[in-house]
Amino acid sequence: MRHEKLRYGLLSGVLLLIALVVFMLAGLANGLSNGNRQAIDNWQATDVYLAQNANETLSASQVKLADQSLIKGDQTAPLATLSGTLRTAKNAHKTTVSALATTRNSFIMPKIVSGHRINGQNQLLISESLTTDGYKLGQTVRLGTTTKTVKIVGTYASSTYMISPTVYTDIATLNRLKAMPVTSGKQQTVNGFVTKNGQFKTSDHGSLQRLTMATFINKLPGYSAEQLTLNTMIYFLFAIALAIIGIFMFVLTLQKQALFGVLKVQGIGTNHILAALLTQSIAMALIGIVIGLGITVGLAQIMPAGLPFAINWGQFGLYGLALLAAAVVGALLSWRTVANIDPAVAIG
Repeated sequence: MRHEKLRYGLLSGVLLLIALVVFMLAGLANGLSNGNRQAIDNWQATDVYLAQNANETLSASQVKLADQSLIKGDQTAPLATLSGTLRTAKNAHKTTVSALATTRNSFIMPKIVSGHRINGQNQLLISESLTTDGYKLGQTVRLGTTTKTVKIVGTYASSTYMISPTVYTDIATLNRLKAMPVTSGKQQTVNGFVTKNGQFKTSDHGSLQRLTMATFINKLPGYSAEQLTLNTMIYFLFAIALAIIGIFMFVLTLQKQALFGVLKVQGIGTNHILAALLTQSIAMALIGIVIGLGITVGLAQIMPAGLPFAINWGQFGLYGLALLAAAVVGALLSWRTVANIDPAVAIG
């Protein structure tokens, strides 16, 4: 490696580019995953109850508040949703948001950072990220296509659901905004129920279906396909790294048959030669992985806020080890070639 800097440097550069693409794709996959499920993770819930005919999808589920009587658990919260546009009274600002509604004292209501909790009708809590878009406490806004207005009374730590920033209100207010026929009492419509360690009280489930939180998240529209696509690309990159190193080491072995033949005549065994090849592969892989990781972290600091990108150090470490393992396996592919070198033939 010391005498052939260009050759080994080029391969290290190729591995650097592969590592950079792997880490960037992993960061994007994490960012998209967090953007879809951040609000759900903040609930710290374990189960979701939806209508049986909703195909395990929250937005397609329609149940009554009265159905909560079928469920028991440490804590249970009704949940209603609306995807729409948050806009100021004069339409000076428009932002796509995910509106979530529950009871005022529900465990899934976010903790207030500024302002106060919902304590009356037509009140709204907004994610802190929306304050950078021009929304503020005390402001009157509209949600969706309705002409009805609500007042922003509090903010909470930035949160997203289905990539969009979230806003929270109570169920009655959201049903009024959706122009539902019933906007009070137990016959109000909601999309489902969220619980901690919940279960059905009896064998009569009514029209409800219980989902674990993992299943519920995987059923979010586009979530599984999105993650599968990005992860498949990452796995192909591991295979490409293995193939590149394997081909490079195989060609290098063929070019150095005479040298390896001389080494064998001098009593240096196959294992020692193979160990040297492994050391070279590991060194090149480490150079590429470390620099690629450094560039990824640097780029993450200057990426626009709207780009979903998140660094998961545990995952990045695992992917770094996978690339290192691919380098080792690629080098081992030359073992048979090294073992079969006949010194007399190689020297000529």
